Amino acid sequence: MSKVGGDGARDYPRIRFGAGDTAALAARELADGLAAMLGETIDASGDASTAGSELRVELGDTDKSSAKAVQLDGDNIEVSREGGAVVMRAGSDRALIHAAADLLEKLGARFPVGAAPSYPRIEAVQIGAIEPYRVTPAFTRRAFVSDIMTWNYNFADRLELHLRHDRESIPWMARRGINAFSYIRHAHDTRLRIDEIAPMLSEYGIDAEYGGHVLQLLLPRDRFEKNPELFPADDDGARMARGNLCVSNRDAVKLVREGALSYVQAHRENRLLHIWGADVWRGAWCRCGECRELAPQLQYMEVVNEIANALAGDASAPPVAYLAYHDTIEPHAGLKPLKNVWFEWAPRERCYSHAIDDDACEINPRYLESLKRYIEIFDGRGHVFEYYADAILFGGLGFATPHVIARDLRAYRALGITSVSNLTFGAYSAMAYPVNLEAFVRGSIDPDFEPAHTIADVAAGRHPGCASEMATAYRAIERASKLVLDYGDVMRPVMPAGKAARKRVELKTAALAFDEALASADRIARAIEHPRADAERDLWRYSADVLNALAEYLGAKLETGAERQRRGEIAIEKIASAVERIRGIDLEIKGTWGAHDLEWIREIWLNALRRGLEENPPAAEEIF
Repeated sequence: MSKVGGDGARDYPRIRFGAGDTAALAARELADGLAAMLGETIDASGDASTAGSELRVELGDTDKSSAKAVQLDGDNIEVSREGGAVVMRAGSDRALIHAAADLLEKLGARFPVGAAPSYPRIEAVQIGAIEPYRVTPAFTRRAFVSDIMTWNYNFADRLELHLRHDRESIPWMARRGINAFSYIRHAHDTRLRIDEIAPMLSEYGIDAEYGGHVLQLLLPRDRFEKNPELFPADDDGARMARGNLCVSNRDAVKLVREGALSYVQAHRENRLLHIWGADVWRGAWCRCGECRELAPQLQYMEVVNEIANALAGDASAPPVAYLAYHDTIEPHAGLKPLKNVWFEWAPRERCYSHAIDDDACEINPRYLESLKRYIEIFDGRGHVFEYYADAILFGGLGFATPHVIARDLRAYRALGITSVSNLTFGAYSAMAYPVNLEAFVRGSIDPDFEPAHTIADVAAGRHPGCASEMATAYRAIERASKLVLDYGDVMRPVMPAGKAARKRVELKTAALAFDEALASADRIARAIEHPRADAERDLWRYSADVLNALAEYLGAKLETGAERQRRGEIAIEKIASAVERIRGIDLEIKGTWGAHDLEWIREIWLNALRRGLEENPPAAEEIF
């Protein structure tokens, strides 16, 4: 297999690649991985006779005259044997990074989320034993999404903490086949993106997407005093600076359109323009005399179509996303999107105890029906935005739902959806939802992956030396997840009395499942020092404490008067004190969200829970 050259170095195996920086990066990654596994230096060099989107692992003298021409689309991958070489071809240069990692995985390497890659020792003969195969990703766009504000970019030390995570996570995303990263901007953000990681995303071939909840930015709020007529009116007809805009006012629509066009002109690398309304329930859209006749969906469509129409003549312009979320999650029969408008379906309040197409669920059938109607209205042009690693939705608790994710992605694929994304919160999501992140990246390539194997693989990758114990723990977390995640935000326990009685029991049972996971983590702690296991153990203690307290809170709401307040405040105080478990976790593992964002979001949760104790509390969307 290998021969020794005159200087004592091995000539084979060696790697050859074609032109292009991304192909060169893929070759380096492959060479470094093989070097670690073989225990010797692997040469990787450019070769003018090698195609651009191609890597060749030459195992001996080869004759390229027998090379076959293969046409591949998108991020498709083919691995074949040609004479004395293993050849990787892809439909894009960036797919070569995924191809290199995929080949290394077949040789035994692991690329765990939130941990360093592992490369077991192998013999060179094992490379030549690789059977030909092809990878055709089930979804053409496979994206992660994050709020820009979670970088805490106004604080140098916090930003650097997040950037240290980014320097590890961006290569991991590329190796696992993620090809897009979307920034969510909010009204208070002063950045469109994180400039410090833009070169790295580009280097790894990951498309950048900009926008988010930016309608409030596109119509500057400082114009309210002089031009209140541009802004939305409330039910009484009074103009308000919050919310979106008055869509019946052509000047307001023009300002928003011009602001969106400036995004496109200034950032030609943007692959999808996300123009979303304010991130609130109700009240963001206009109720003036003219607008009140238009449903929120139609008001929003008016704005999106205006922008899309202005971009229609620019062949290089990105499509525009219409966000189906909160007020717009239900499609309106009057929607008439232009051809360069895609819906972005974001079912945040769905049930995650059941798959989206599970008929036994009392919540999800409504959401699935809305998705089907959006697909029909938009002639199939749609993205699914999922929340499998949403630390806010899940209250910062640790959960695992790989079987739900697998079935969801199979259902989306069957409906013809070609684009999926997943909201993440940096290092915290890697700590709290590693199984879900791995399930998503596997399922976005092949929804027919085996969830049980995913649990075992995540445990082995993140916790070498104690994989069996951690797999047992993750399975217990999955059982807990099924008992909890059927009512939207974990910290928003608003439900009918009958369900609340059942949910109290389920929450306590879920807390016991976390205790099982803790027992596994405790056994590990007694045997070895393992920082990631210690962090997850503290996370699971936090989770068990909060679930027990939420059960007590639901019990308090069945009471009246002073007893309701007394018992409710005791439960809330237990939730408040549970955060001490998170505070003790290593800063590098919990990241900026665990160290800083959780603290202020926690106060919102606690205040909302207190309002929920009122005898006649407001609707959930008004207090949470």
